[in-house]
Amino acid sequence: VVGVGLSGSSIVKSIITHENFNKEDRIDIFEPREILGVGLPYDDDSEAVMLNVSPEVLSYDQSNPNDFIEWLNEHYDTPYNFEGLVSRPKYGRYLIDRFSKYFNHPQVTHHKIEIEDIKVLDAKTKKAIVEAKDVHTVYQLKTSNGWDETIYDAVFFSVGHPPYADYYNLVGIENYVHNPYPMKEVLGYLNGDERIGVIGSGASGIDLMRFFVLNYELTHPITYYVPTGEIFNFPNIPYKKPDFPFTFSMDWIEENKDKVTGKIPFETIYSTFMEDMKKGGVNVKDVYERYKADDLDAMRKALESNDQELALIHTYSGKLVSYLPYLYNSLSAQDKQMYLKEYHHKLLFFKSRVPNKTFKWLFELMDAGKVRLVEGISEVKQQDDGTFKVIADKTETADLLINATGFDTDLASISTHSLLIKNLYEGEFILPQVDRKFIFVDWPQVHVMNQRYGSMKNVFFFGLLIGGTQHENNDAQLTIR
Repeated sequence: VVGVGLSGSSIVKSIITHENFNKEDRIDIFEPREILGVGLPYDDDSEAVMLNVSPEVLSYDQSNPNDFIEWLNEHYDTPYNFEGLVSRPKYGRYLIDRFSKYFNHPQVTHHKIEIEDIKVLDAKTKKAIVEAKDVHTVYQLKTSNGWDETIYDAVFFSVGHPPYADYYNLVGIENYVHNPYPMKEVLGYLNGDERIGVIGSGASGIDLMRFFVLNYELTHPITYYVPTGEIFNFPNIPYKKPDFPFTFSMDWIEENKDKVTGKIPFETIYSTFMEDMKKGGVNVKDVYERYKADDLDAMRKALESNDQELALIHTYSGKLVSYLPYLYNSLSAQDKQMYLKEYHHKLLFFKSRVPNKTFKWLFELMDAGKVRLVEGISEVKQQDDGTFKVIADKTETADLLINATGFDTDLASISTHSLLIKNLYEGEFILPQVDRKFIFVDWPQVHVMNQRYGSMKNVFFFGLLIGGTQHENNDAQLTIR
């Protein structure tokens, strides 16, 4: 198991608790860090870095959805902050606690070293082979010390988040922070007098707002620089009723698949969703028209009105997340293209949200002049004095720029940061799913697919890098599943 963040840890747990696991099996985990069970998103950091979803969907154990809540109540008198949220470091401590028994299992060995490459071998001769069709294959891994002698029957790559995107070619420049985590280490040295600019306004941008406002008395407002029209995600509106119509399930997906092709027409999925909305008293098209401007005025309107039609769609889309990859991969190629072109942006509009109380706080900060938003960013230049000239709708100067633009999924670009991805990509062990982006795997087995070996039945890949297949997969609940 290469990498033991949330997905790698879930792999180890799943194998050990499987009915076919026996005393002859051996699990080697490769993780250079001492801490096991928690990846970088939930690492030790400032308590101002928060989870943006409810603890109710973050149990490490799918058989007990309340496990995280029970653990929180057992370990903390006040686990929630004033936004009603739980910190990411708390979730990390929970994962370390719960997964520790699996890492301490006598058949598990931790190797504090990085993996750099993989070799496919014939099981009989243990020699490298060019093709693996109908041949039992085994695998050898290369570490920073060279090719390891151990031969593996199965390999699970769970390498975590890819690097952040660098849209303005700023990596390596002084006073530019490409990865702000862990914030208490990376940003804990400031004095509060800096003119701070944040490039991007997604989840990391909201984390930065919390961190700076709670830890510093800033002289200047935090300024978010974003492309035109790409402001904050929409605020979540809580649904006040106890339940709502929701037809989708794994049983529904299986029942509606074509018996021969395994496909479900997009129209079947769409009409099922619309029928649920109708039963819930919601006209989705009207709601979308009401808020599609996706600007600050529309967001204020939604918060002030506590729009319950919008709230039902938000709650519904939150529940739909865990089914999205299964629904997406049931579509024909033509339906996929149509969906991505005509409907995906609408799904993201309803799915990607900022917690309700967080956005109310954000508006308070903006109204008080402590947070600003500047659209139209097109170029960034470092000036002779070390400051940055940010060219946008307003040309401004920043002392410190922090990246919050999201992850890079281009394999060629990632290869410049990761020797493992570089070797796998250049050796064509992994192939891009589309336009050099994402890793090509099948679904739902997540076997690595390539031209030389076909479907690698015992090589698996997990995480954001299979997002082209595991549609909209940046979600802890789906990662665990």
